[in-house]
Amino acid sequence: MDAHPPRQPLTRAPGAPARRRRGPRLAALAALVALASLGASSAGCGGAAPTPVTPTAASAAPHPVQFVDDDYPGALARARREGKLLFVDAWAPWCHSCLSLRAYVLGDPALGRLEDRWVFASVDTERDGSRAFVERFRNTAWPTLWIIDPKTEEVVLAWAGTTSVDELASLLADVAEARAKRTPALVTFVDAAHAAHDGRAAEAARLYREVLAKAPSEHLRARALEGLVTSLSDAGEREACVDVARAEARAMPKGASLATVLATGLGCAAALPAPRGDDLATYAEAILGQGGLVADDASGVYEALVELCGERRDLQGKRRHAAAWAAFLEERARASRDPAARAVFDPHRVEAYLALEEPARAIPMLEASARDFPRDYNPHARLARVRLAMKDLAEAEAAYLRASALVYGPRTLRVAALGADVAEARGDRAAAQARLRDALAKTEAMPLGRGQAKLRAGLATRLAKLDAAAPSGM
Repeated sequence: MDAHPPRQPLTRAPGAPARRRRGPRLAALAALVALASLGASSAGCGGAAPTPVTPTAASAAPHPVQFVDDDYPGALARARREGKLLFVDAWAPWCHSCLSLRAYVLGDPALGRLEDRWVFASVDTERDGSRAFVERFRNTAWPTLWIIDPKTEEVVLAWAGTTSVDELASLLADVAEARAKRTPALVTFVDAAHAAHDGRAAEAARLYREVLAKAPSEHLRARALEGLVTSLSDAGEREACVDVARAEARAMPKGASLATVLATGLGCAAALPAPRGDDLATYAEAILGQGGLVADDASGVYEALVELCGERRDLQGKRRHAAAWAAFLEERARASRDPAARAVFDPHRVEAYLALEEPARAIPMLEASARDFPRDYNPHARLARVRLAMKDLAEAEAAYLRASALVYGPRTLRVAALGADVAEARGDRAAAQARLRDALAKTEAMPLGRGQAKLRAGLATRLAKLDAAAPSGM
């Protein structure tokens, strides 16, 4: 069984194995030139000749995409054999945006028309069996959507974040256009995405501005604005981040890019010492009132409004937004087609209830998820967090122990930190030390993203402080 809610809408490719137990920085132009040759000649490396990419009548009919799950070598071999590009959804079971993308976007039958040009794969980056992929293609955020040239394994694009069905289709269409035409705006966009992924935020912001200056299409402009605002935030340029979001959001089409611009701009405003961006908050409320955003994207905007009010000590505004956030998520959960789709909303519902200082409201949904997905550590970890907020320490300890028995991969660090919080609240410093020490040992040789590595370093510092505070002789 999987240790996470199953992805109901997606199906395994015929002949693909059952689920089982970063990329190097590449010159964008070289990658695009390589892509331009893919499918234009006989396949290299002993593969068969590429298949035509003209959609047939059968393939044009809507149908769910057939993903090759947790078998990157198999997906790569298939892409080489069929002369297609490789799309990889690199996700994690704790990531609510990943689960939302899988449940509500990647399973949409409209994407099935793209299988004439693409092989679709997914990789749970937390699994031991994903180590080779993760060491070569390092996520800096979850999810990350990788576009890979299967002939060379060069990274064409690494796009961090969510997307809608239409936005994903347009992104893949842009890559196809880049193969054929090497459009300047697209080449610069790919360069910017590489810089952002590599942590060169200031350079990425400069390149995204270049894309915008080249008068790109509406959908490419939206993605460039999303990348620009995110890069400005990552570079610590909070005022510029807010200014771009305020200037551009109103002209953007509804979609994941607009939601990211709003949420990131509000986050930058929350980090500024003086109030700024009130008009952006007003517009974000208006957009939420209109509807039309993917639920996870809308939830991120609600979260940013709650954070902004919290930072400004506007308790009335914080509670108002948190109440609206909770009501929105509850309605979407009720409308979900199955338990897996419902559980997508668990993480943000917990955050909304905590913001309302009503953590007990989360218990029924988390207990339901624990019953529905007995191998998933997430409901138990969230129950431990909720019980800790309620100061119900015995139940928090029991929930932590259940989560600890199921967790795997780098998420071991986050669950151990929670376990240490519970232990310290119970006055058991030795247990807190043991839990941190065990997690550090388990993750010592794991490939970690930047955020995960930072978390691990923080836990090492926390353990050192606990060790230094221990009475002599212990």
